[in-house]
Amino acid sequence: MNDISKKIEAILYSSREPLKASEISEYLGISTAEFSRAIREISRNYEEINSSLKVGQFGNSYKIKLSEDMIPFVEPFIEKEFTEKQLAMLSYIFKMNGEAISGDLRENFGYDYKEDLEKLKKGGMVSARKYRNTHKYKVTTEFHRKFNINKRTLRAEEQ
Repeated sequence: MNDISKKIEAILYSSREPLKASEISEYLGISTAEFSRAIREISRNYEEINSSLKVGQFGNSYKIKLSEDMIPFVEPFIEKEFTEKQLAMLSYIFKMNGEAISGDLRENFGYDYKEDLEKLKKGGMVSARKYRNTHKYKVTTEFHRKFNINKRTLRAEEQ
């Protein structure tokens, strides 16, 4: 594997989130064509050695990720960013046109919902504002970015 491919592989492996091809190209001072060749080389190398890793593409962003068939083996060791309850809360808020009030969350997730909600707020996934005698919680732009939700993906889901 050439030096550029090694650098790109190291960057993609080290990043927490997928990175845009243009960002990596600019950082390394290479063209997007060179980046594309390197990505193909990295992918080919993983396939040739039957690696448990592969290059994941998410739109025009990339990340080194685990092959789907390996996920069941590592599941107990994966540090989860969100609990199942937190994901359910995010999903619920999103499905309620992107916002929900405290009472709805308490009714659906129990009286201990506030602890999870605080973690979601600290993580930038939801915001809160005073609404009458309660609070209204809304999913944020960061939520949409993290879960790759935009108008185009929403239209595709509806079809």
